[in-house]
Amino acid sequence: MRTARSQQSLSYPLRLPDEAQADALRLLDVSREVINTVIASLWDRLDEFVTRTNAYAYKQVEEMIAPPVVHGHRQWRCEAEQAGRILRGQAERKKQFLLILPLLEQGMIIPKSENKRGGKNRKAIREALTHLRDAQTDAGNAVELQSLIEQSCNFYLANGCFPDTYEEMQPVPVLKAGILPYAGDDGPTMGQTYRLALDLDQKQLTLALRTPDSSGTWGRNWREKTVQMALPEVVVARIQAGKWLSPSLREIIEPDATRYAVLDFIVEVPVEQQALWSEMQTVLGFDWGVRQFLTASIVDLDGHQVGRPFFLDAGPFDGTQARTRRQIDQLKAKVARLEKQRDRFPVDDPRRKPSVQQLVVLRREIARYWGKYEARN
Repeated sequence: MRTARSQQSLSYPLRLPDEAQADALRLLDVSREVINTVIASLWDRLDEFVTRTNAYAYKQVEEMIAPPVVHGHRQWRCEAEQAGRILRGQAERKKQFLLILPLLEQGMIIPKSENKRGGKNRKAIREALTHLRDAQTDAGNAVELQSLIEQSCNFYLANGCFPDTYEEMQPVPVLKAGILPYAGDDGPTMGQTYRLALDLDQKQLTLALRTPDSSGTWGRNWREKTVQMALPEVVVARIQAGKWLSPSLREIIEPDATRYAVLDFIVEVPVEQQALWSEMQTVLGFDWGVRQFLTASIVDLDGHQVGRPFFLDAGPFDGTQARTRRQIDQLKAKVARLEKQRDRFPVDDPRRKPSVQQLVVLRREIARYWGKYEARN
């Protein structure tokens, strides 16, 4: 059971100025390569991350592997911190997978028929989750467990069987967009990868990042290349109410493939004290209403409705997502047909060329639609 915390960390993404974008993205690219190499190298040792030998993930990674590329010791610690966080999260997810593994059965799969595609039996999945929660006091996170069952069912639909191990189902979780936490450095004033100063009166921060140039050389004068960034009012208020922690540099990729870097400014603030249950006078309830509407309503302790209900029309969003998935499936079907057509001819046969050219276009379209789909999620 999760214990109550007195503090919580809030993150505010601040877009870097245009003049700093190229250097920041270059830094994120080289860091992502190192992080992905570390994750792939330690993937077969995932079970070792169940036990946390240290509060900082980078220290655990340093005990297991040397830096694959030399970017500087503090830079390596930041890269190892991100790799360790991912591996720790995956190790925890694997523990959850072991809870749902005995529940996986063919009844969770709706077989394919002439008039209907195969899919997942969501009623059977809900019943399995309910049984698991009833049988165990610590049955894990319900949302995480359902996600794992859904992923296992997807594996079945693709392979005709359920996975025997977590690693069989889960691809190596490499980063697609770069992220670099500065928790592995020595702080904003003594850091060897970044320097950061605040001016709350002027509501701005001054930032310097250690980045490689276009030839891959890490300069020594990086501390002199500072940029100023405005602090929103809400961030200033949070800083005054709590304390700011080591930030993270993160890449954002838009659906149209536009890339830019943001500084995730992290502030630790006290958790607001919640009212006691005995002092509650109203209850908020919500559920799916007619068709695509989500309905929320407030009632008092006698069951009387307070005010008007709130209706959220989720239909356009769900419809858009469903149409995007159908388009992806149609494009995949075209790719499969073209691949068969291409493979009828020898490798050097010029008759393969039309299919090859069309495949490039179709795969680009699939990637673009997946980008839109994931961005909405």
